[in-house]
Amino acid sequence: MTIDLEAKIEAVEEEIRKTPYHKGTEHYIGRLKAKLAKLKRQKETNSAQGKGKGFALKKFGDATVVLVGPPSVGKSSLLNNLTGTHARVESWPFTTLEVIPGVLKYKGAQIQILDLPGIIGRAAEGKGRGKEILSVVRIADLLILMVDVKTKNKLAAINKELKLLKIELPTLLVVNKVDLLNKASKTQNKEILISIQNEIGLDELKKAIWQELNLIRVYLKQKDKEPDFNEPLIMKKGAQVAGVAQKIFPEKKEFKQILLWGPSALFPGQQVSLNHQLKDEDVLSFS
Repeated sequence: MTIDLEAKIEAVEEEIRKTPYHKGTEHYIGRLKAKLAKLKRQKETNSAQGKGKGFALKKFGDATVVLVGPPSVGKSSLLNNLTGTHARVESWPFTTLEVIPGVLKYKGAQIQILDLPGIIGRAAEGKGRGKEILSVVRIADLLILMVDVKTKNKLAAINKELKLLKIELPTLLVVNKVDLLNKASKTQNKEILISIQNEIGLDELKKAIWQELNLIRVYLKQKDKEPDFNEPLIMKKGAQVAGVAQKIFPEKKEFKQILLWGPSALFPGQQVSLNHQLKDEDVLSFS
């Protein structure tokens, strides 16, 4: 946790305390409370980022992604690259002996990424702490199944271990060290090809993570003011206006008017109901 983050939390809490609550300020206070909740989640996340926490981990942020694959395919290097964590990276197997968390900050979202120790044969039976490792997968929203160009032949065995424990999650197949492929090598369309060392394909991987998690950004707008594009609310695709209202107005309230701009609006400033389904980069104003 940084001093700067603690100062931001204190500043928002002070702003809430000194702002008188009445009809004209309830929208502003609601936005402050949403911002405070986000800062506190970030504080909680930062306290764990880059520190091994064994196998008893809580979910942080807006979504959780786990990295699963054989030993020494670059999972720790990928975690370091995506999140700025400083997980130990060595050239021999089993460098990672516990779950290492990090946070990918992307499009305003905080996406928790967990680097798991390498999966080996008979993991579902407990070999190589396999049961503990695979139990962490159950808390995730997305699985990154990672191999390199030399270990693609181990995919079937890893999928078998996941099936034995009845783990079924949206999955991205990532193949590292593609710089070692020759031009005649065949690849599958669903593979995301990367080289961490040469920084190939990493932006495409971030986009794929965002898309597979089905996240959207919703911005808030006060009356007669510009939207705040720096602090999006992160929601799941298919979210309704009611879900946003619950986030920024914890106390149940009636709204005189809800206005909408953006991709799901028929026209700018459309009046919508609480059950209106939102799209990425919609803008809402409550009054």
